Amino acid sequence: MEGFAELNHNLFNNLKMYMRMQNINLSPHFELREFTGSATARKYGIVNEPPAEAVENLKALCVHTLEPLREALGLPIVITSGYRCKALNDKIGHHSDRSQHMKGQAADLVVHTDSTDDTDNRRKRLIQAFRQILTDPKISFDQVIIYPSFIHVSYVSNGKNRRKITKGYGNGKYCALTRDEALSLI
Repeated sequence: MEGFAELNHNLFNNLKMYMRMQNINLSPHFELREFTGSATARKYGIVNEPPAEAVENLKALCVHTLEPLREALGLPIVITSGYRCKALNDKIGHHSDRSQHMKGQAADLVVHTDSTDDTDNRRKRLIQAFRQILTDPKISFDQVIIYPSFIHVSYVSNGKNRRKITKGYGNGKYCALTRDEALSLI
């Protein structure tokens, strides 16, 4: 029984630490829990807890990319996918084994909309956000991918950001774009 009590105590302490971690403010408008919540993780019982280095990377992503975007748009940004531990990343369809999500360097996002917004308005806001990322000198990014229903953006704090622009079609199909090509599409 003593071994069981110790195991129970350790699990309880880990759970308390995980819950405290979820309330960490990464920046004025973003909390860690927005980047770790995952329906897929809940479905498979995966604890999607980032290591300290990934948390620091998420802070940098927020400060250099997401906060300036939110400020420029004047609208909340909703994170649909942020940090992914390896187990979670492996469960995501069409994932990369080198995904920047696993390092806390990337987030998938949409711009907040009212529930009354139709698909056209949601798409217009997504395009507005994509244009802002490409044209605003205050927004730093390593890679931005526009998909039909969301934007993937990343930031690297320990190296040079490539400013790589891509159009994603889904099912693992992509097309690299120059800045001018991307702007002509939107």
